Amino acid sequence: MFKTFKNALIVSMGLVCSNAFGQIDLKETIVTANKYPQKQSQSGKVLTVLSDSLIKANAGLSLGQLLNTQVGMQVIGSGQTPGSVQNISTRGSAFGQTLILIDGIPVNEPSGIGSSFDINQLALQQIERIEIMKSGQSTLYGSDALGGVINIITKKNSSKKIGVNGSLQAGNMATLGANVGVSGTLKNTHYNIEQNLQTTNGFSSADEKDAKTTYEKDGFKSQNTQIKISQDLSEKLSLYGLYRHNQYKSDLDDGAFVDDKDYKFTSKNNQIGGGIDLTVAKGKIKFNGLYNQTDRNYFNDSASVAPTAFAKFSNSNYNSKALFLELYSTLSLNQNLDVLIGADYRKQNMAYDYFSVSAFGPYTDEPILAKNAKIDNASMYTSIINKYDNGIGIEIGTRLNYHSVYGTNATYSLNPFYRINKSIKVFGTLASSFKNPALYQLYSPYGNEDLKPETAQTIDLGVQVFGKSEKNFARAVFFNRDYKNLIVFLSQSEPPYGIYTNLKKQVDRGIEFDGAYQLQSFSFSGNYTYLKGLISEDLKAENDKIMSFLRRPKHTVNLSGNYTFDQKLTLGLNVQHVGKRNDVFYDNATYSNQATALKAYTLLGAHGSYAVNAKTKIFVNGQNLLNTTYTEIYGYKSRPITLTGGINFAL
Repeated sequence: MFKTFKNALIVSMGLVCSNAFGQIDLKETIVTANKYPQKQSQSGKVLTVLSDSLIKANAGLSLGQLLNTQVGMQVIGSGQTPGSVQNISTRGSAFGQTLILIDGIPVNEPSGIGSSFDINQLALQQIERIEIMKSGQSTLYGSDALGGVINIITKKNSSKKIGVNGSLQAGNMATLGANVGVSGTLKNTHYNIEQNLQTTNGFSSADEKDAKTTYEKDGFKSQNTQIKISQDLSEKLSLYGLYRHNQYKSDLDDGAFVDDKDYKFTSKNNQIGGGIDLTVAKGKIKFNGLYNQTDRNYFNDSASVAPTAFAKFSNSNYNSKALFLELYSTLSLNQNLDVLIGADYRKQNMAYDYFSVSAFGPYTDEPILAKNAKIDNASMYTSIINKYDNGIGIEIGTRLNYHSVYGTNATYSLNPFYRINKSIKVFGTLASSFKNPALYQLYSPYGNEDLKPETAQTIDLGVQVFGKSEKNFARAVFFNRDYKNLIVFLSQSEPPYGIYTNLKKQVDRGIEFDGAYQLQSFSFSGNYTYLKGLISEDLKAENDKIMSFLRRPKHTVNLSGNYTFDQKLTLGLNVQHVGKRNDVFYDNATYSNQATALKAYTLLGAHGSYAVNAKTKIFVNGQNLLNTTYTEIYGYKSRPITLTGGINFAL
């Protein structure tokens, strides 16, 4: 099966290349990978842009499901019941090594083990477009950007005095969703208010061990509110403010193959921010600020106790606060030379408490106090982008970083590219990046304040062929990432029975192919990712049968085709093939971790939309149409056939 899909992708890429040479469409995609608007063709970085039209074409999916189909990306958990943990892996990177930005500003959850922001908090209906930047991006964006950066750009203001847009959707598993947005411009004031509600009964998180057993469905409910207001004080000066409230509740099970009928998880996130934009003679000065607070609660009542459960009752709370401040300036010194210089400051803390009741009686874990579990981080960075008339361009950057626990470190980036002609670009990356130790890794009972930051050096080499339209392209990229000081949890035989520590070295490498082709009413896109990892020398003795990419395949293929009839009806098919993977699970019988192999699988999906008029469109989306049984994580179920339909409208 894999050979069939690989051959189909190679043939399709050949078709793209055979039709690609010619003049480039002047309407090039504008991206913000360097913190200011820039033509995508004039960058040496590996960028993927998910446009507003692509997001609308995939109505009915979650953000994790959409990201999971992109080249080099895997979102482990996106195929499980809604509300499951979403582990984003970019080119095989570990959880927490892909930085999430919302409108260009870093967000994360400091109390989490990986300190990564929970994308379950984000509704796809409130997103305008998404920019995915591969490779090490710490020079411009700081910690967590070892694998890359995902910049989620929320919906823009309407140019009308008042504009209304919305969507309604329903599907199997009692799935319902609604989104409404009101935005507009009143003289010099711009506003945007969005509200999203979602609910589903879902399906059991834990897999049943045999066909005779039926587990309880694990549901999911969420609400997302966003308010953005900006004021133009003059032609050159504007202010903005924002508030976001994201909240969801999901049902949990007690582990692999273990059902639990009253285990609940609740997450609440509040963000308050603002900023200033000032246009100067040759560029802009920008200030951003964001306060981010997250509260998470795991509550397991005593009404239903799993046979393997240790505690009859448990309640745990994780609380975190994060402050981000940034000031930077972008200057165009001439038509070929741009300079960026900036500084940012980050302050984070977390708190944790746990209480349980078991056969041994009540137990209270040692709490983590916010006044003790905290860090400060300050950085200065600069970047120079030089574009020559002969098609050669280069970006050079560096960052100096100070962390209140481990001290100082620095990164660099070098991104050259060469436009051989109007159709072909070759490019490369040589960059270093880092990830700060998470607060839990520093200050929990298993913490280690001697931890060093995870670091990586990345090399990219690639070529991209453009078509007559920017929608037609083919791209191939080789990447290599050398890790040092990866942070892992190592078990111990004495209390506290484990500690976080740094590993020596690990190497990840691979190849990406992606392309797209559009001819009148037909469009096609496809991508293939090959990953290979060399496990750290520290773990070879214990895990000689386990490659470094746990739950991440060597081979992944995504293919998608669409056809539009009479500019109103669009139908599309998509296929995803995920190769074999390795996993590790805790065996209650042997009280130890055991290795297992996860089988390859292929999923078929389809979608369609019909434009009733210029402002109203109905849609339908079906995933896993063959009802394939597959496993993302050992002991947990993945989505059966999923059908969603609805309507998008604007007033």
